[in-house]
Amino acid sequence: MSEIQIVQPQGRLDALGARSLWTELEALTRKEGAHILVDMTETRYISSDGLRVLMRATKAAKTNNGKLVLCCLSARITEIISMAGLEHVLEIHPTRTAAQRALETHQTSAKE
Repeated sequence: MSEIQIVQPQGRLDALGARSLWTELEALTRKEGAHILVDMTETRYISSDGLRVLMRATKAAKTNNGKLVLCCLSARITEIISMAGLEHVLEIHPTRTAAQRALETHQTSAKE
């Protein structure tokens, strides 16, 4: 079972913050079967650049038989994701525990 990697972006996921986040996520998504939890507790804002990074990382993880999930989004970030129509594309969980369970379930089903 691969270890769950936790990423905690802080502040603003605008052009600069998104670039930094992608640098961190890109290395993780390249690993076969990576399980990545993005805890958004400390994220105050997300722009289209940040949304693109999350979409790109989600796709890259899936390509390598892994999974990326988000958790602990503020009401404002949830609203932005919903307005962009991405609430059904990005996997979002209300708590870190729920997100970890989803990744553990994916790990178990991937092994079978």
